[in-house]
Amino acid sequence: MGHVMGRRQVLAAQGLALGCYAAWVIWVGLHHEPWFDEIQAWLLARDNSLVTLIGTYARYEGTPGLWHALLWLVIRAGLPLSAIWVLSAGFAIVAAAIVLWRAPFALPLRIGLLATWYFGFQYSVVARGYCLDLLLIPVAAILFADRVRRPVAYALVVGVIANINAYSFVFAGLLGLDLLVQLVIARKWRDGRALAALALAGGLGLLAMGTAWQPADNGFMAQVAPLKQNPVAIAAVFVANALFDRATPWSEVRAGGLNVVLGMVLSLGFLGLVARLVLAGRDRLLMLAIPVVLIVFSGVVLASSWHGGVLFMAVVFVLWTQWRNPVDLPTRRLLIAALALLEIGQAVETLHSGLRDIAGAYSAGQPAAAAVMAWRQGHPGARIDAFGGQSFETQGWLPRNVYANYHEGAAHPQFVRWNKDERWHGLPTAAEWHAMLAERPDAVLASVVWVPLPVKQDLAGQVCRSGYAVASRFPAAMEWRGVPSDNSLILFERAKSGACAR
Repeated sequence: MGHVMGRRQVLAAQGLALGCYAAWVIWVGLHHEPWFDEIQAWLLARDNSLVTLIGTYARYEGTPGLWHALLWLVIRAGLPLSAIWVLSAGFAIVAAAIVLWRAPFALPLRIGLLATWYFGFQYSVVARGYCLDLLLIPVAAILFADRVRRPVAYALVVGVIANINAYSFVFAGLLGLDLLVQLVIARKWRDGRALAALALAGGLGLLAMGTAWQPADNGFMAQVAPLKQNPVAIAAVFVANALFDRATPWSEVRAGGLNVVLGMVLSLGFLGLVARLVLAGRDRLLMLAIPVVLIVFSGVVLASSWHGGVLFMAVVFVLWTQWRNPVDLPTRRLLIAALALLEIGQAVETLHSGLRDIAGAYSAGQPAAAAVMAWRQGHPGARIDAFGGQSFETQGWLPRNVYANYHEGAAHPQFVRWNKDERWHGLPTAAEWHAMLAERPDAVLASVVWVPLPVKQDLAGQVCRSGYAVASRFPAAMEWRGVPSDNSLILFERAKSGACAR
């Protein structure tokens, strides 16, 4: 009877945890405003045929086309932009159920995993293709132990993972190579199911490569090149964003110095404990290669903050598949303590970010779009320009492109084309700011992120000296690991009278 009661209590705790997680994700999602990356993918899927979307535009985004294809389908099923979060939240809730019912960790650790940054906010509320990593990497972990005996299902999941993003492609490539090696070692690679599995994984991998292969005229990397850092620094930030980004997760101020160093020490210590667990098992080469290859890859190519979540999920995969390795008791206790510390620290960051997203605006796109349309109605024939990628957060809420400096004001496209011959840049330089103002548009909607620093430090004074005045401010703040960053939009008007008139 005690065993039955215990089982019922566990089921009740799992159900309660899943309900709380779903309530949290839905609550935050209902208040979340999609930002540039979410809206860009949405516009690409809305305004193109599936063939054009996957065959042409997805590759300019530097990713296979799986997420864009899903958006293409749900848009035509009637899902509005305001509900885009439903897609990522839905995948995340299913992933949470898989973790709660199938992960090998103790129940408190399973519950804690749902509160971590990528589960609790970044991949569940912010609607991007990374939500598929939350779902499919745990599924791959479940199938891993039986991959030789039942290779087809495993190969299918691995192949789909390869189509999520570049980092997932690398991760899936390692899993696919391991599957081939294991089938050869087991002398089953000529078996019909094995051949089907290898063909499936290989075919999906080739599909990912084909749809993500970079066109010669992709201008995104040229725009982002000035932002690149030392490869070692990029790799270090990649690790920090996956695990411990600082020693004070409760702080809402961007960390630096000793705080970041201590966070890196915690991250490396945690990875060291994971390595000790791995070395006690039979899959040492693969499990050690997974984090190492991803970290090296991050230094070779540009890694953005959110890419760290793929490393986080890869580490979860390693822990999941190796958890029962016969490691010594002190190491296991240290690993459990380190995992609990990671979960608690990231949970604090998740809570801060989610509550701020509920209370404030993550993106100012929708109110700014309404103001832009009102301005145009009051100024027929006048010219309004846009500056900086985040200014295009308005495009999803506008009936057509209205910005004169984007394709000469043509109604379409509304999404950013990253071609090298594109005159309008989503990642503009300071020189482009001054060149735009020199053309004397009647109004400018600018992203404060991309306004040159000297201008930003004395915004009203600097734009006044250029002949403009601040007409409206649309405050917003993006969240990263519990730290807000200004994502406001500002509408400037050319001054017709007063001290600023030119």
